[in-house]
Amino acid sequence: VKGFSLVPVQSQQVDIVVALDTSRSMLVEDVSPNRIDRAKAEIGALLDVMKGERLALVGFAGSARDVTPLTRDLDTVRYFLQRMSPDDNRKGGTDIGAALRLALERFENASGANEAIILVTDGEDLTGEGLSAAERAAGRGIAVHVLGMGTETGGKIPNGEGGFIVDPDSGADRSEVISKLAPDSLKAIADVSRG
Repeated sequence: VKGFSLVPVQSQQVDIVVALDTSRSMLVEDVSPNRIDRAKAEIGALLDVMKGERLALVGFAGSARDVTPLTRDLDTVRYFLQRMSPDDNRKGGTDIGAALRLALERFENASGANEAIILVTDGEDLTGEGLSAAERAAGRGIAVHVLGMGTETGGKIPNGEGGFIVDPDSGADRSEVISKLAPDSLKAIADVSRG
């Protein structure tokens, strides 16, 4: 006898927080057209395949800020994503720990079974707090997936005035700062949280 039976299926709601680095180093053009625009394109591609999941955006540089709450309204997420830039930063630098801590706050009472963080950055964790925040995420069962933007060769950081940022410690030779992808720190963050 051939046939079928109806089986009730409970769909799982997945909540994702995307933490996007908006530090000035994300303006480096070692990926086309630059790191931040490439990151936005990659996040946009994720939004294109989402069906029913909720997503929140966090922006960060030297501090972290909420951009959108967890929502299924992906058109609103796209709107705010396209407007994220280094001009939004209250503080320079790159504090990955602050970004991960804020992302974790979005998952107040979560078990980690249906939650994930996607960290999009060039990996220059200037405070060194990213790994300890990833360990906290792991303790709650929440994986931190990492998308590294940039190359290990790197490039110069635009200063917004047609030139490049100069290392203040370089003295009279006024050396321009070269920003490079930091894959080791990013791998450590992903590994410790099973991302």
